[in-house]
Amino acid sequence: MEVLIDLAKLDHNVAVIQEICRHAGVQAVWVTKGCHSHPAVVDLLASRGAAVLGEVYADNLRRIRDGFAGELLMIQPPSGHQLDAALACADTLLVSSVDNAAALARAARRAGRRPRLILMVDVGNLREGVLPDAVAGVVTRILALPGVDLVGLGTSVGCYGGYLAGARDLQRLVQVAATVTAATAHRFRTLSAGSGTMLLELAAAGGMPPEINQLRIGAAFLVGDQPPTGKALPALYQDAFLLRGEILELARKPSLPQAPTGTDAFGRTVTFVDLGERKRALLDFGMTDVDVYALTPRSAGVRILGATSNYTICDVTESRERLRVGSHLVFRMAYSAMARAMASVHTQKTILPAAS
Repeated sequence: MEVLIDLAKLDHNVAVIQEICRHAGVQAVWVTKGCHSHPAVVDLLASRGAAVLGEVYADNLRRIRDGFAGELLMIQPPSGHQLDAALACADTLLVSSVDNAAALARAARRAGRRPRLILMVDVGNLREGVLPDAVAGVVTRILALPGVDLVGLGTSVGCYGGYLAGARDLQRLVQVAATVTAATAHRFRTLSAGSGTMLLELAAAGGMPPEINQLRIGAAFLVGDQPPTGKALPALYQDAFLLRGEILELARKPSLPQAPTGTDAFGRTVTFVDLGERKRALLDFGMTDVDVYALTPRSAGVRILGATSNYTICDVTESRERLRVGSHLVFRMAYSAMARAMASVHTQKTILPAAS
């Protein structure tokens, strides 16, 4: 099994999004956690003049820092064991409470660092962040901490629970910032919004509030669609990352198991339909390698039936390809599939050669 990475298509996606952000007057933060900050992707972004990369893992930040000269943003509050490593690499960190900020302030004083902080505000997604009515009090307490600079407010929308973000969410953040500035006299340099994937079309249509000046973008440039809806984003490629699996077994078998069934090892209920004897392919990857149910076969006549931890079973009865043991099937990956496959140490990552 291997992930095929098409850098030419990724480069196209980055260029399209850069133009959208330029017209919208927002700075793009390229969130590379989904591709596990693969060096080839980081190098591509650097070659495109990316100013800020975002990550959640301190180890990945350290690896990026070795070859990226721009700003690094840690896009979640670091846990206790990550504090020192995060401070050594990240220029700016997101925090969602006074406790996060205080822990960073203590670690920063020990390390002789002075990090920038962006306080997260929960405008409705119920993910991370301070509720709007409490922001002014939290800001006052963070401003009193020595060793850190509170430079902005941020929000996350669209990643948790299928939340469908829009202009209303950004207007709430803008209003919170204005209210807090009036109460504390503290002005924010940055108003940061994510998921940029859900907000990219809003930016392209000129619907971003002018006060929002930073957009955190991950899935859009990596897979070109919106994870909550599966909707393809205009002008972007959805197949810059592909998964290729090898057929280990090819046989005709009944389509119904020979005993009653319950849930599988991952808690999913698989529905079986009696279609008679079918031709089935057993592939060399499973749920520990990739989110199998977020794959789309590239070949007509191939249908995913289900998966175990290490196998995927496909119905290939209708395929016109001359398949055999050792043949390969290729799948497009939605974001959840790509993120798991790129994080797996067992999937080979292959850079596709540029078209001649």
